[in-house]
Amino acid sequence: MRAMTLADLPAVDPAFRADLRDGIHAMPSAKLLGIEVVGYLPDGTARVDLPVRPELTFEGRVMQAGYVGALADYAGVSACGCLLPPGWLASTTGFEVHNLAPAIGERLIAIGRKRHLGKSSGVSTVDVYAQKGDALTLVCVATTMCKPFELKG
Repeated sequence: MRAMTLADLPAVDPAFRADLRDGIHAMPSAKLLGIEVVGYLPDGTARVDLPVRPELTFEGRVMQAGYVGALADYAGVSACGCLLPPGWLASTTGFEVHNLAPAIGERLIAIGRKRHLGKSSGVSTVDVYAQKGDALTLVCVATTMCKPFELKG
């Protein structure tokens, strides 16, 4: 199997659902971690990045698994959220993370893909890659679950 590179990632659209991207960027927790929503696709694909910073690591290089899981959560739930109508959001109801390799690199890139979206629940799968230069290493696979809801008021 050929090694993955940045060219293998889906070309998401930074303009599609810019409202959702901007809403996530405004969240205090996203700001604290340095979450960067790169964009979405109308098929329910999301790309969310997280630069590797020493304060998010064990010893300056390896990202702590909790932060990898948080990134997967943002990517998975927003993959469902980008398909909801205006005025609707999705809230995490659960996620499962499986770490496959140390998360070492310049940044982590999470690709979330909607698998199911109904009136009361959504499910996505997420692949998280560590980027070093142009090379990508799969470091985590995750499943996220969410509940769509309408904002009122």
